[in-house]
Amino acid sequence: MNERLKLKLAVAGLLACVAGTAVADPRPRSGVEYARVVDVTPIVRQVRVETPARECWQETEYRTVRHEARYYDGRRAGSAVPTIAGGILGGVIGSQFGSGSGRDAMTAVGVLVGASVASEAARNEAYGDRQVSYERRPVTVERCQTTVSYQTEERIEGYRVTYVYAGREYHTTMASPPGNRIPVRVTVVPTRHR
Repeated sequence: MNERLKLKLAVAGLLACVAGTAVADPRPRSGVEYARVVDVTPIVRQVRVETPARECWQETEYRTVRHEARYYDGRRAGSAVPTIAGGILGGVIGSQFGSGSGRDAMTAVGVLVGASVASEAARNEAYGDRQVSYERRPVTVERCQTTVSYQTEERIEGYRVTYVYAGREYHTTMASPPGNRIPVRVTVVPTRHR
């Protein structure tokens, strides 16, 4: 064989091996293409919304009020005897404490305290017994209550998108509306011949 023919056969064999490997490569090839958007439909959901409102108003109600009173009785108030007797008794008790000029001071303090206590007791005695009465009086009070109103609102949860790629129609759901086209991932997988 001539050298030229051997070289041609070697190159042809090498090309056949490379071509066979390329055809038999089972690994998929992928890439990003763009598909044309033909329809976008919002997905709408009805939502029930609660709105609380507080209402207040004035009302008049009747309450029972307790009155307690003591009335002055002038007939009991005219005597100075209780004050004098209290002073004497306080002086006697005060003289039991201390010695020398301290005893005189304690006696004077005893006279003043005894007279004051007796005078207060006599003044209280001049008032009659307590008298209790009850009376119903109108009182304005504020009343409040909370009411809840319900409304139905429409909320868009997403978009149903129809697009066309390579002459076929496809559907997908998206969070926001796309433009005129969307990216699609295209995977090419070779088929095996039998």
